[in-house]
Order: sequence, then structure tokens, then C-alpha cells
Amino acid sequence: MRILSGKFKGSKILTNKAKFEGSNVFITRPTSDRVKETLFNIMQHGFNIDFSEVSLLDCFSGSGAVGFEAISRGCTRVSFLEKNRVACECITENLTNFKLYHNKQENSFRILNYDFFDKKLSLNNKFDVVFLDPPYDLMKAGKVFMRLKELRVTKINSLIIYESNRELVKTDGLEILRSRKIGKTHLNFLKVFDW
Repeated sequence: MRILSGKFKGSKILTNKAKFEGSNVFITRPTSDRVKETLFNIMQHGFNIDFSEVSLLDCFSGSGAVGFEAISRGCTRVSFLEKNRVACECITENLTNFKLYHNKQENSFRILNYDFFDKKLSLNNKFDVVFLDPPYDLMKAGKVFMRLKELRVTKINSLIIYESNRELVKTDGLEILRSRKIGKTHLNFLKVFDW
């Protein structure tokens, strides 16, 4: 897996190769390059996101591919939220490889080794963009959005992006701005209207 654009374009991202015990299924499922390219094109051209001006929360971050793509495009405030310890170690190694712990912005990139649903999790930050890529078949969107509301990490104009295997048709308290299907993956772009 490689970074598609920006200052780290072409750089390889280390990923977690661990599989579920007794299975051939990988614990983390990186967002494909095709989906990532569509995602960032829509953010940049559809929503006029200037990555140097926004903060991003990459939830269920796995390899951190989305967060690293944002960093490569100029984002200086990214938090990676991932419960798998080995995946967090990969993200840490990638940050080190890109020398992101060795510059003036060392506090701008955080790795949070927590379960998204852990009641002890408190982020104390609000983000301009929140990317959610939960395990497709293990979680319902409503439960994820309810927890996102509890975390209080969105601003009035935050862009929320939900990657899933189906298009969202209704969400309580959220307005669906746009949906895009790429192969079997759906990218749903939302904003809060009543939380």
C-alpha cells in the first residue's frame, strides 16, 4: 500500500499482516487505493477541503492509510484511533519512517490505542473531518453514530465520512450530503444537523 499524492507520494505504508485466529481474514482491512483516491478527490473538490487547514480523526484506523494520505496532502493535526495493538505499532513505525516525530509538529499526530466504544475514551478535541471505517459486518451504522455523538468530537461544520458496504439511507441527527459507490464500497459524506 502506497501514499497516492502529496509530499510522501509513492511512499510505502507498513500494514498489519495479522489474521483472526483460525482464519484467513486480516484483522485490519486497509482502504483500497481506488477508494482512497475517490475519497480525497471528493473531499478536496466536492467539499473544498484545504488539508493544511483541517484536523482529522481517523477512527478504526487500521493501517492509518487515510490519516497518512491526509498528512501527505498537508494535514498537520491527525489522530489515529485503533484498538488493535499491532496495528498501532505499525502506525507508530510509519510515523517514524516519515520522520513525523522528529519535527516541530510532534504533538500534532496522536495514536490512540483504544476501542471506539470504550467508555474511558475521552479525546478532548473537536475535529474538522471524522473518517469512520468500522468492520463492515460487525457493527451497525446507528450504533457507530450514537457513539460518535457521545464522544463530542465534531464541530458545527464537521464533515463525517462513513465507509461501508452499503449506502446509508437514513441517519438520526445527521444529514447525508453525498454517497459514492466504488466497487463494493460505499463512501457516505454527512454533517450533523441535530445533536
